[in-house]
Amino acid sequence: MPRQFIEPLSPLWRATDEQSWFEALAMLGRKYGFDHTLFAVVPRPGMRFSDAYLRSTYDKRWRQVYDERALFRIDPTVAHCLTRTSPLIWTSSHFAEGDQQEMYEEACQHGLCAGISLPIHGPKQEVGMLCLVRSDRTQEALDAHVQRALPMLTLLRDVAFDSSQRFLHGYTERLIPKLTPREYECLKWTAQGKSTWEIAKIFGCSEATVNFHMTNIRSKFGVSSRSAAAVKATRMGLIDPD
Repeated sequence: MPRQFIEPLSPLWRATDEQSWFEALAMLGRKYGFDHTLFAVVPRPGMRFSDAYLRSTYDKRWRQVYDERALFRIDPTVAHCLTRTSPLIWTSSHFAEGDQQEMYEEACQHGLCAGISLPIHGPKQEVGMLCLVRSDRTQEALDAHVQRALPMLTLLRDVAFDSSQRFLHGYTERLIPKLTPREYECLKWTAQGKSTWEIAKIFGCSEATVNFHMTNIRSKFGVSSRSAAAVKATRMGLIDPD
């Protein structure tokens, strides 16, 4: 790729820590004509949206409202980025339902009126988005601006995701439940369809002991059943049921 495309994005690679990295990303967002930047990635399948690695320049009051009301459930930009790979240029018209319209008007009061959301779909089934947002509602001005800048914005998304890996890895490790060796074995046998009685026979222990381990496992994964824990662990890549 020509140097003139790569060099403007070099601050992302040169950043020595997480704060300077995101400051560089937000600076590039402003350089390309956007007032606010959000970068969010759910690093493993099975993790909750509330566990996403997220950095933004959005008003903290709006982020609090968004999280408390779990607005990601109705946010059309989130729905798009979960299911599509193409960028979404969005304005008020994309918030069609009543609750979406209400959400949009609240967001606009915090300077989030129109923008582009670029989906992230990583090689390890990561899913997320880079959102660049303007406080101007005008559709025509946004369309014209994005059409000119789209190649660089797409490259910015790719470089941001690539350069974020050093931070994402540590963040993901902190989120993954820490299992004892015996809990890991219990979960592995559960994923293979073994009953409590069968696991107790394999371990040479009582069923009560197996149930004790499974209670701890359910608690660590935040689920109500052992099968749900096994599914979640499999999706996170912690166990291989085969």
